[in-house]
Amino acid sequence: MLRKEGHRITIFESSSFHAEIGAGIVLTPNGMRVLKTLLPKMRFENLQTVDLRTMDNYDANGTRLGSMDLSEGWKTYPEGWLMMHRVDIHKELMRLALDPGTDVFPPAIIRLGKHIGAIDFHSERPSLTTLGGEEFKFDLILGTDGIKSTVRRCMIGADYEAPPGPMAFYRWMVDLNKNPHVTWIRDERKMSGSLINISAPHKDKRDKEAIERGDWNQEVPMDEFRAAFEDYGEKYLPLVKLAEKPRVWQVRAMPVIPTWIKGNVALLGDAAHAMFPTYGQGFAMGLEDAGTLATLLPSGTKASEISARIEAFQSIRKPRAEHISKLSTEGVRNYEKMTADDWMLPALLDYDFVSTAKAALAEI
Repeated sequence: MLRKEGHRITIFESSSFHAEIGAGIVLTPNGMRVLKTLLPKMRFENLQTVDLRTMDNYDANGTRLGSMDLSEGWKTYPEGWLMMHRVDIHKELMRLALDPGTDVFPPAIIRLGKHIGAIDFHSERPSLTTLGGEEFKFDLILGTDGIKSTVRRCMIGADYEAPPGPMAFYRWMVDLNKNPHVTWIRDERKMSGSLINISAPHKDKRDKEAIERGDWNQEVPMDEFRAAFEDYGEKYLPLVKLAEKPRVWQVRAMPVIPTWIKGNVALLGDAAHAMFPTYGQGFAMGLEDAGTLATLLPSGTKASEISARIEAFQSIRKPRAEHISKLSTEGVRNYEKMTADDWMLPALLDYDFVSTAKAALAEI
C-alpha cells in the first residue's frame, strides 16, 4: 500500500521463505474494504477463496452447540466474509510488493534471513542494526513483526509481552480429492471446495513454562494428537486419522501497551495489538492499520512531516484496535455458543478507514 503511494520500501524478513506454512484465515468485510480500496490490482482469484455464510459449532458427539447465520450480514456488507489459505494471501501481497509490473513505482526490496538486533530511535533518521552488524537508516521504520515483535521490545522493553492464553487450537488440512470417504463434511454444507481447513479449539492444559521455551505454534506428536480426540463420535474420527502433520497453536492476546510510536518508528498489526481470533478481526485490524498509514502518507509526503503523521496514526488506530481486542477477549466466553449482540457487527465492520484518516490529516 505504501509502494502505491510512491514510497521506497525495504522489507527485512527473518525467514528465508523456503518452507512457508499456514492454515486457513478469514477476511472480514472491513479488511476486504481496505484491499479493494487501496490495492485495485489485487488478483482475488489467486486467493482461491471460499464464502463464509454460516458457522456451526458441534460437540464431540455431533450435537449442535451454536450457530451463526451470516446471510443477512452479506446483504449489509457485500464485501463478505472470505476463507482462504494464509500462504495464498501472503503470496499475492508479496506479488504486489515485489513485481515490477504491478505499479508504476519501484518494487519493494526484500532482505531475507535478516534478524533485527537494535534500533536507534533518536537520530534524525532512525536506523536498525541486524544481528549480523549491518546498519540501515530510513525516514520511517515500521515494526510489523508479529506478536513476538523485536521492534516492540526495542521500543518499550520486555515488560509488555503476550501472556499464556486459556485456549489452543489443533490445526490440520484434509484434501477431499484424495479422501472421498469424508466428503460428507463438504456435501452437508453444499460447498464445492476440495481442501478442508480444520481448527479444533480446546482448553490448553500444557505446561506454560514449556510453551514459553518452545514455539507457540508447533507440530504435535501423533499419539498425543489422536488421544485428544479419543472420545469423539465415529463420524469425526476419520478426519482425525487423516491428519499428517497436525500442529497445536496456542492463542494469545497482547495487553494494552503504552505507545505504538517512538521517534519515526511505529508498530502495526500483531506487534501492536495481537488479539484472540474470536471475531476474526486480527487480520482485518492489521489491514486497517496499513490502509490508515497509507492514507496519512500520500505521495509527496516530506520527511519532516512524518512525525506528525504517525502521531495521527496512533491517535486513530490505538483506540480502535484496543476496543476490538477487548471485544474479542470478552467473546471467548461465547465461543461455543457463537452468539453476538445486535450492535456487534456494526462495531466491528462499519469502520471507514479512509474518511477517518483524511479527517485527521486535515487537522495536522
